[in-house]
Amino acid sequence: MRPRLSHLLLALVLAACAGQPVPPATPAASPAGTSERDALAPAVADLSSKAEALLRAQDELVWKHWTEGVPADLAKTYVGTEGWLTPEAVGKVGRLRALTTDGRERRGLDHLHAYLAGEWMAQQLAEVSDAIAALEQSLTFKVAGTDRPYRNLESILGAEKSALRRRQIYEAATPAVEKVSALLERRGARAAELLPALNLEPAAWTTELREASPDQLGALADTVLTRTQDAWTAALTRLAQRELQLPLDRIGRQDLPRLVRLPPTEGFKRAEVVPRVRSTLGPLQLDPAALTSVTLDAGDAPRKNPRGLVLGVVVPTDVRISLRPVGGARDQRSALHEFGHAVHDAFTEERRFELAKLGNRTNAEAFAALLESLTTEPAWLEQAGLSPDASRPWVQGVAVQELFLVRRAAGKVLFNLAAGRPGADAHTAYRTTMDRAYGLPGTALDEARNTLDQEATLGAADYLRGWLLGAQLRAALVRKFGANWWQDPNAGAFLKPLLAPGNGLDANGLARALGDPGVSPDAFVATVLPRLSGTSSDAPRPAPAGRSPASEPAATPAVPPASAPTPGTAPFSAASAVAPETVPAAGRAELAPGTSDAGTARQEPVPPRRELSP
Repeated sequence: MRPRLSHLLLALVLAACAGQPVPPATPAASPAGTSERDALAPAVADLSSKAEALLRAQDELVWKHWTEGVPADLAKTYVGTEGWLTPEAVGKVGRLRALTTDGRERRGLDHLHAYLAGEWMAQQLAEVSDAIAALEQSLTFKVAGTDRPYRNLESILGAEKSALRRRQIYEAATPAVEKVSALLERRGARAAELLPALNLEPAAWTTELREASPDQLGALADTVLTRTQDAWTAALTRLAQRELQLPLDRIGRQDLPRLVRLPPTEGFKRAEVVPRVRSTLGPLQLDPAALTSVTLDAGDAPRKNPRGLVLGVVVPTDVRISLRPVGGARDQRSALHEFGHAVHDAFTEERRFELAKLGNRTNAEAFAALLESLTTEPAWLEQAGLSPDASRPWVQGVAVQELFLVRRAAGKVLFNLAAGRPGADAHTAYRTTMDRAYGLPGTALDEARNTLDQEATLGAADYLRGWLLGAQLRAALVRKFGANWWQDPNAGAFLKPLLAPGNGLDANGLARALGDPGVSPDAFVATVLPRLSGTSSDAPRPAPAGRSPASEPAATPAVPPASAPTPGTAPFSAASAVAPETVPAAGRAELAPGTSDAGTARQEPVPPRRELSP
C-alpha cells in the first residue's frame, strides 16, 4: 500500500512488507499468438515503466514527509495517470500473461497485473476511503464526561486497570464503531461492483493477491486454531486470574488488550537500540545499513514521524530506513522488525521492478518476524544485558501476544471466508469464528465490530503466514547452526540465497527452500507453546515428515527457480492509506478486538505491504 494524501495527510504502512497448485502450462503459442504477444509487449513494458516512475515519485514525497515533516500531496502524482491507469491497461497485462509460457515472465506479469488492478480500484474508492480516514481521525467517545479519541481505543483499554471501566469504555466506543462501519460497508459494496470491470471474480482476485487459494488459506487458519486451542485457553485462564483476579468466564474481549500487553522490562537504552541491531547483523554480513545502497535515518528531528518506516524506493539499489528510537524492549523489537524488512529489500539480487518491488508481502514479513524473534532468545537477551530473571516474564509475555495475534489473524481469515459464502450472515459467521479465535464468547458489542474485521481479499493471511514462515526460518537456522544461530557467520551465508530471489519467490517456495513442504504451523507451535509455560524451545525440531536428519539442506539452500510461480501480488498502493495515528509501529500489535490491521482506513482490496499485525 502507498499512502494517499488529500485534505488530511494519510500516511503509509510500508514499504514492500503459500503458493497454490501451479496451473497447467499454457500451450505453445501459435504464430498468431506470437504476433499478438509481440504487439502487446512494448505497451506492457511502457505500463511497467510508468508504474515504476509513479511509485518512485511517491516514495520520495513520503520519505521527505516522514523524516522531515515536509507537507506532501500524493494526489498530485496521479495527474496524467488517467490515460494509462485503466481497466484496458489491466486487460493488456492479463492478455500478455495468458500468452506467456516462461514462468519468471508470468510471475512478473502477475505482479504488474495486480498492482495496476489494485491501483485503479483504489482510485475509484478514494473518496470513501478518505472519508473513512477523516472520520477515524475526528471521532471521539465520551467516558465519565471526558472525550477520548476513537483511534486510541486500544491503548486506552490496555492502560485501564479496572475491569468495569474497560467495559464502560468499550461500550462507549460502540457508536463510533458503527459510524465507521457504515462507511466500510459502503466501500466494500462498491469494491465488489468494480471487479467485473477488470474481468475479475472475487476468489480469483483473492488468489492473485495472496498467492494462495482461499481454501488453502482457510485450511491453514483452521489448523492453527486447532493446534493452539488448548494452550491459548490455558494461557488466558492463567492471565485472567493473575492480572485481573477473575475466572475465565468473567472476562470479555474488552479485557484482551490489558491481558496480552507486553510487560515492562529493564535495559534497552535508547542510544543502544540501533547499534545493537547492527552489531547482531554485522557478523552475518547482513547489516543493510552497511551498504551504500541503504540510507539509515535514526535521528530525532522534531517533525519526524516516530513510527518506523522502510521504503524500497528502488529495490535493491535505493532502500531507506527511518527509525526514531525511544528505548525499551518493545522499541528494540520494532527496530529489529524494520531491519528485517530492509534486509529483505537490500539483499535481493533481483533487479526487475515487478519482481523486486511489487509482490506479496509474506516473505518480507517472515524475515521481519525472524529478526524480531531475537528478543525472545535467552542468549541474545543476556548479551543485551537482561538477566535471566528479567527475561523469563518478558519472553512469556511476548509468546502470549504472538499467539494472540496469530490466532486473531487465523480467525479473521476464517470469518471472511464464512461471511463470503452465498447466503451467509456476517454476524453469525463472526460470532462462530471469532469466539473460537479469542477463546471467549462474544457479545452484541463484539458483534457490532464485525465490519472492522471484514477483508474481502483475506489480507490477514499474509501476516498469519509471515509469522509462521518466520518461525520456519528460525527452526531451520537452529537445526543447522544451533540455538545461538546469529553468532555463527555461516548463518548469514545460509540466508543470503533465500533473500536473493526477492519477490520472485512465493511463500511456499521459500518454505520449500528450507526443506519444508510449504508454509506450516509446526515450527511456530513448537516454539511458542514452551515459551508460554516458561520452558525452553531450543531442542532440535524433528525433521518434517519424509525427510531424515541426514537429508538436511545444505548451508546454501536450494532456492526453487521462478519458473513455476503462482499468480499474485500485494501491490503497494498510494490510493490505499491509513491515517498516521492509526498505523501500528512495527513490532506493535493492534490488540483491541475489531481493530483493523492498521486502522479501519486501510483500503480493501488493495492490501498494504508493511503493516505488522492483523
